[in-house]
Amino acid sequence: MSNKVTFGLTNVHYSMATVGENNVWVFSNPKRLIGAQEITTEAIGGSTQVYADDKVIATLVGNAGTSVTLKFSEIDDNFKKDVFGFKTDTQGNLVEVINNETKTFALGYEIQGDIHARRIWYFLCTATPIADGSKTKADSIEANAITLNITARPIESGSDLIIRSISYPENANYQSFLTSTPVVPNFTVGS
Repeated sequence: MSNKVTFGLTNVHYSMATVGENNVWVFSNPKRLIGAQEITTEAIGGSTQVYADDKVIATLVGNAGTSVTLKFSEIDDNFKKDVFGFKTDTQGNLVEVINNETKTFALGYEIQGDIHARRIWYFLCTATPIADGSKTKADSIEANAITLNITARPIESGSDLIIRSISYPENANYQSFLTSTPVVPNFTVGS
């Protein structure tokens, strides 16, 4: 039975991705990202109608990945170092180094539902550098939100291009899905 409603965002993790031997992606042990407030995803692509004989004879659909917007109360310093190449100087200051290349990572998270929670991994993600923002305190204090813009692109598994994997509570790997190294799915013939 499927969920009728979806709510919540928790257990956000990231896992650094590097290209190993034979151009195979290798993932590190996941790290938790605290303070996630909101996530939205949107497919990158679209559809085109093919017309002939005064009617639509085909619809061509393209899917080049997913655009992910993730809002946080604050971005973890370890994530800034791992993904954006920030460094700690000899005085202990966190320093943004702009000539370091932004790294690829997997993004995992959990969303709730009325029937069951789902855990999701996007395998090959890149993020744009973050911007800081704040405002003065007034009669009431309002927390700032920091937005992380992420592009998730497909990863190869045989002849398949995979964008994400979704685990449900009845799956064998559900309990460790977000805390174990992400695994690119394999398929049996005919599945």
